[in-house]
Amino acid sequence: MAYGLFRIVASAVLVLWLAAGAHSQDFDPDRASFDPEIQFVITPYGAIIGDPAQLTELGSGRVGFTHCATTPDKNRGLLLMASIVIPAQDGTEGGGHSMMMTVEQAWTFVALLRKAPDWAKVAVENKVGLFSKPIGDVIGAEGEAEHLSVRFVSDAQSNGSVRIEHMLGGVTKAFEFGINAAQKFAAQAQHAVEKGLAEMPEAAPAEDAEKSKLFE
Repeated sequence: MAYGLFRIVASAVLVLWLAAGAHSQDFDPDRASFDPEIQFVITPYGAIIGDPAQLTELGSGRVGFTHCATTPDKNRGLLLMASIVIPAQDGTEGGGHSMMMTVEQAWTFVALLRKAPDWAKVAVENKVGLFSKPIGDVIGAEGEAEHLSVRFVSDAQSNGSVRIEHMLGGVTKAFEFGINAAQKFAAQAQHAVEKGLAEMPEAAPAEDAEKSKLFE
């Protein structure tokens, strides 16, 4: 139901953007850079909001896309909501998944993703073949109630990829990204956090004495 509501809202927003001549472009799944000015992209699965990174949902093999936003929490401060949106495809309904992170966790998440190109280079140069190793933990540790981690994976041809694994409530979700897509996701997450921090009330400019006189 929640995803259905998300699709309704997203569709409404997309219609408004189209009417306003919003900035869009055809989607390039191999592009590593993130453009915050792009408001939606055209994919084989329809229009997707923002400038997402593409991924594969492990287990189902379905293609998905990323979306990042922030929300304030009175106890934990600003939170990053890094979401996975799975469009309807191959006769199946769409779905989604979200990973909530504090600012500190978000910076760890970004830093771990950005290690992937170096690891991929090592894999190719040394022809490691099939190989898998955790890059690091973002939330918790293995065996805890919630565990979010980033893992590097090399295939038989030593081509690297990134796997994000999130275990919550006894259920594990895993998503695989190409190296470039992982870099785009990192940039998308970083932009969302920086934008969220800039918009928080406590991040507003200090009081201006002259302007303050207007409100006495």
